[in-house]
Amino acid sequence: MRRQLKCLCKCAALTLVIFSGGCSAIFSGSGFGNSSAVQLQESSYTYSGTADTFVAGDGLRITIHPDTAHFLNGTYPIDLGGYVFLPLVGKFQVTGMSVSQFSEFLQGTFAQYLRFPEIQVTPLIRVTMLGGFARAGLYYIEPDHSLWELVYMAGGPSHEEGLRKMKWERDKNTLASNLTIHCQSGHSLRALGIKSGDRISTPADPTRTFWSGFLRDTLIRDVLPVATFFLSLYVTMLR
Repeated sequence: MRRQLKCLCKCAALTLVIFSGGCSAIFSGSGFGNSSAVQLQESSYTYSGTADTFVAGDGLRITIHPDTAHFLNGTYPIDLGGYVFLPLVGKFQVTGMSVSQFSEFLQGTFAQYLRFPEIQVTPLIRVTMLGGFARAGLYYIEPDHSLWELVYMAGGPSHEEGLRKMKWERDKNTLASNLTIHCQSGHSLRALGIKSGDRISTPADPTRTFWSGFLRDTLIRDVLPVATFFLSLYVTMLR
């Protein structure tokens, strides 16, 4: 009995040591990659004035509160000439205007279509999510949102190593090759220095083949629910 109790104590102590080491690795950030992970630094890029003005090539979001079904609600890309395409108005140049000035323009122009006077206009930047994201593509996002929120918008990496292998690219240069600490920090895209035209990429799932993708995406996700429904319906009719 004493021997069993002593063995149990040793196992408990060993488990406690392993658990403590794992927790310290996670909270220190080393549990997500190697020691060469890029540390968070303030970028030299500054958003001077972009928090209250519009930039060609970016975007903006119009929200009518509380009328969420209003035809003005939505995201509007700003073309390279600084124009957005508005319903009933057509092309309208927003560069050179502040957020408050554009809001006043909308209230005056669409007054007869507004049941509620609250119009919120939010400048957005555009970031491309490439590679092994569940919903890769171009996204417009507020620069005060975090990198984690941007990754969430893209559905997250499609495999376990995708988070650790994310890269931040601008033009043909790689600015960071391990973004785990950036996601953990909770810093805004503005603080990180991410701006319009930047790319966040991660490798596609290396274990994914045509047949594994066909099995998971087509058979399991699409075919199996339909087959299960008709089988249940058939069993119900036989009763």
